[in-house]
Amino acid sequence: MRAVRLRTEYLHEPLGLGIAAPRLSWNTHDGIQQSAYRIVARRAGDLVWDSGTVASARMTHIPYEGAVLGSRDRVDWSVVLWDENGAAGPAATSSFELGLLDPADWTAEWITGDYEPEQNVRYPVDHFRREFLAPLPVRHARLYITAAGVYEATLNGRPVGDIRLAPGATDYRRRFQYQTFDVTELVGQRNALEIQLADGWYRGSVGAFGVTNVFGRQTKVLAQLELTYQDGSTESIGSDARFRWSNDGPKRFADLKDGEVHDARRRASHSGHARVTTDPVVPTASDNVAPTEHERFQARLLTTPSGQRVLDFGQNIAGFVAFTVSGSEGQQLTLRMGEILDAAGEFTQRNFQLRKPVDEFGPDVEVLLMTGGEDQIEGELQPTPRQEIVFTASGGVDHYVTRFAVFGFRYALVDTDIDIDPDAFEAIAVYSDMEQTGTFTCSNEGVNQFLENTRRSMKGNALDVPTDCPTRERLGWTGDAQVFFDTAAYLMDVAAFFRKWLRDLSDGQLDDGKPPAVVPYNGVAMLYDSTGGSVGWADAVVLVPYRYWKRYGDRSILSDCYGAMRRYAMFMIANVGPLDPERAADNPHAAYIYEKGVHLGEWLEAAEFRDPSPGLTPMPEEATAYLHFSMRHLAEIAAELDETADAKLFTEYADGARAAYRHLYLHADTTDTDRQAKMVRPLAFGLVEDTERRRLEERLVRAVENRSHHVNTGFLSTAFLLPTLTAANRADTAYRMLENEDAPSWLAEVKAGATTVWEDWEGAASHNHYSPGAVCQWLFDTVAGIRVAAERHFVIAPVPGGTLTHAQASYTSVYGTVTSAWTRAGAGVALTITIPPNTTADIRLPGGGAYAVGPGTHRYAV
Repeated sequence: MRAVRLRTEYLHEPLGLGIAAPRLSWNTHDGIQQSAYRIVARRAGDLVWDSGTVASARMTHIPYEGAVLGSRDRVDWSVVLWDENGAAGPAATSSFELGLLDPADWTAEWITGDYEPEQNVRYPVDHFRREFLAPLPVRHARLYITAAGVYEATLNGRPVGDIRLAPGATDYRRRFQYQTFDVTELVGQRNALEIQLADGWYRGSVGAFGVTNVFGRQTKVLAQLELTYQDGSTESIGSDARFRWSNDGPKRFADLKDGEVHDARRRASHSGHARVTTDPVVPTASDNVAPTEHERFQARLLTTPSGQRVLDFGQNIAGFVAFTVSGSEGQQLTLRMGEILDAAGEFTQRNFQLRKPVDEFGPDVEVLLMTGGEDQIEGELQPTPRQEIVFTASGGVDHYVTRFAVFGFRYALVDTDIDIDPDAFEAIAVYSDMEQTGTFTCSNEGVNQFLENTRRSMKGNALDVPTDCPTRERLGWTGDAQVFFDTAAYLMDVAAFFRKWLRDLSDGQLDDGKPPAVVPYNGVAMLYDSTGGSVGWADAVVLVPYRYWKRYGDRSILSDCYGAMRRYAMFMIANVGPLDPERAADNPHAAYIYEKGVHLGEWLEAAEFRDPSPGLTPMPEEATAYLHFSMRHLAEIAAELDETADAKLFTEYADGARAAYRHLYLHADTTDTDRQAKMVRPLAFGLVEDTERRRLEERLVRAVENRSHHVNTGFLSTAFLLPTLTAANRADTAYRMLENEDAPSWLAEVKAGATTVWEDWEGAASHNHYSPGAVCQWLFDTVAGIRVAAERHFVIAPVPGGTLTHAQASYTSVYGTVTSAWTRAGAGVALTITIPPNTTADIRLPGGGAYAVGPGTHRYAV
């Protein structure tokens, strides 16, 4: 037996790790049962830890317990496994390297361009350069770098790494992430370190309204290149006043959302000097996977009915554009990126574009933008986001790749008199480099396509932050991440990605315990802070760590997040009770009604049932249900962490909210509706007694049938809809909803040609919005029946149904890869299930029959 997929804090051989005593994990290959392991760790060849032979089957979250490690320490570690027969296998090896752990490790200075930013002025990209000599052969070299803005660095003309849009998105008021690059192979005797710096999230346009300068007007960079020579001596080349600077290079404008203006005739002169500046925040490691370039899509040229030329890349993505053109000097090419063609077959950006003032604006204008009062804004308005590239040719062969903007698009409107070849244009998907962990296929190609659409939407909204859409807002809405977490965790390894985002969530939590609605912070606080307490959104602070714990078996995420969870619990407790005590006087449980504050409700149900004024009217049904749901999870978390008093308090409020909800809503008249969410929520949240369950289940089925098996739930209940029907022994109804191709439904989007998931059932808003794709969790945990039940243990309980003749799924969990496949064989079903080494499973067959099994492939016929 040998170890495979070795990881350190969920990362493959991380460089610049910020965790001084990291945890180690692996999967097993060959053999049946791991009976023991031995970890050996060395620093610079010297032994720093030998665990000895540990009699244990454990293979995740094993803490490093060797000599104390410090900044820059590189540790090479190996693990040997013993199988069920006591035979040792070959050693498997991996490594990790720590970053700069102490603030004093930073000797470089922040530098900025030699200008004073003015109001209502946008600036070209800054170029910094430092030449230096390396007098001796270099043993190893590391570049530690971050920025207030987004940067790209080269050493001797070669990129220092493949990370894009670094340092990523955080609340820069509280956290800068730095990156660590191994640049040993790039260092020569004579060297030049060059850094480009653009506005990024720091001062570029962000959010739905394209506000700018959210974190400040002065972009800046901090870079520290450390050289270790073969003789053991060291040298540090840090950003300081010796760096040359200019902003006369080719990128005349660069904005994450609006795009780039690129003049290929220009080259940076570096004719000036950088200014030294400061920032009070000490950079820290992200301990996360980084955004990189991924799939590339070739264009084909369309001509619209009006005669416009449009490039179709065939796939809706978030990413860059690359092209090669040969034009006369000064000729221009303009591209505008969009997700769809309109009903007339013309290019459009109307499904995601808003308008904002040309000049900078403050809170008074923000209010008008939030409330639809554009006509009351003085001065000229402009579209936001522009999603535009304006390129000027050099007169030779020009190669262009976007660097400091990212677009949500499938189509590009072309405006140029340059002779273009569509084969010379590519769309490049850019997202955080998460490993794909889940696959699913079945006999219904529409379902297969919807799963891939969901994965594509996840990729399109995973640029260092789980965002809602890559166009209009591009914000880390807490509710979207919360409802999608389990689906995301099936599709890709999100452990490091969501750990980083949970830090963002903690960073953004308000003093009263309420989380903001979007994290990290992106301005417009009056909107995102006021809506932050909305149930379903705010509950991400509880439900994401809880699901993370269950998914990855990582108890530390609970202790890391417990302070934030508890603060949110106390915020809810402080706001319980009826708005109108007299109206609630007949409810003996009125003290546990939750309706105060701003709540967004179910959000984007099918148009027939959509709330006309979400956030403007009380929503005690949704709020009281979530009070129970989150408090119930909090009680379990508190008990796990031995917080006995808290567990008792949270249980009181969970039980009280349940009683209050039942008194208010579980009557025949209040649940006699075709609005599916009103039955799904109490059934899924455990708010009903057994005597009431059957009535609600039957009414839910009738609601579905009354609407011809269409979906009308919104963000909060869509993920629960099919599981609730399955739990009611109505998988037949669930399958009919899944396979329904008439709108509103999931497959109606596929039938309409969608390549990503729509934000709303009607397709009027964003066409790249993963939240409704949360149904794909059901494909894995019910259709294929794969669930992680405990440490190294699965429950496999497939539920065949619908018109499907076969289905197969695989899931590479933290414990190894499990597969489940079934095929209809006449009146029966043949099943093949593979359990990874060093794990066990309970297999529950359709129609009855249960087996406790170990590793290997198991076949059944029922």
